[in-house]
Amino acid sequence: MKETLLSIPSPFGPAVTLYKNWWEGSKSPDDVLSIVSGLHGDQVNGLYLNSLLTRFLDRVVEGLEADFKLKGRVQIFPVVNIQAAQSGSRVWSFDDLDFDLAFPGNDKGETTERIARAIVTHTSDSTHGVILKTANHLYEDAPHIQLADPDRPTKKMAQNLGLSVVRKLPDSTTFQLSLFGHWRENDIPSLIISAGEPRTLDRSLCDSLFTGLVDLMVHTGVLTTSGNKKQVAKLQIYPANAEHNIISSHAGLFVGEVKVGSCLRQGQKIGEMRSIDTGETLEEYAAPVDGHLITLRNYPVTFEKESIATLLSDKKQGFWPF
Repeated sequence: MKETLLSIPSPFGPAVTLYKNWWEGSKSPDDVLSIVSGLHGDQVNGLYLNSLLTRFLDRVVEGLEADFKLKGRVQIFPVVNIQAAQSGSRVWSFDDLDFDLAFPGNDKGETTERIARAIVTHTSDSTHGVILKTANHLYEDAPHIQLADPDRPTKKMAQNLGLSVVRKLPDSTTFQLSLFGHWRENDIPSLIISAGEPRTLDRSLCDSLFTGLVDLMVHTGVLTTSGNKKQVAKLQIYPANAEHNIISSHAGLFVGEVKVGSCLRQGQKIGEMRSIDTGETLEEYAAPVDGHLITLRNYPVTFEKESIATLLSDKKQGFWPF
């Protein structure tokens, strides 16, 4: 069922509207799973993935998915920042505010704050939460899970998604302003799935994540299945200090030679910086340690002291062989 949660008049075009899709297997469900995408308007994979989940759950309710039955409640917030999504930008140009720094919101505040407050209100009874996102602007992320304090409930959630790489987020006061931080403060087991690049739809990636999210629904109890029980993934959890960031020393054109998600050996070449004017190689970048290439710059024009890549490794930081 599609439900409009909020509609705010806009000085530019149609009203700003927030809605959710929800399905309920019983009148008083014990388990409630909330899935949110589109906190930033350029995160297309999450929008598409939630459209797949919506179609699937409609079929479950209609009895067209014989192996599945809805038991709890699932609620999907398909696009939070609709105005930014319509323009393909990260934030809405009218207020230029980051939606994920507006929580817990204010029902009497600006548009962004009012929408944030509505999401907080409508997810307050969640027993589990998932946020779908992509890499930041100019970068691409390999599919992975982000957690703050991996405990037994969130580890179980992660295992059932089928993604083996888990990135522990550093402690930060910004969590207090994010939806993830709000859920965390209210003891809602939750995680973030980050995959792909902004403003790009990767359908094969979404299809893979879709299967994992259906398995997660079964794990959380909102969905039951008569099919075979899926084997859970073995997690590789990297603490925040396991991140190795490679920074450019020159401005120029970055040319990568590996794919994000690759497992690299120490000294393996990642790419090089070339002069935009002459094409000469200014700098070469290599893996500082054996590690998992979790993030890679996908926009070639680069300034000095910008991040080129991030590796996750249990090994201590070493010298970078350039």
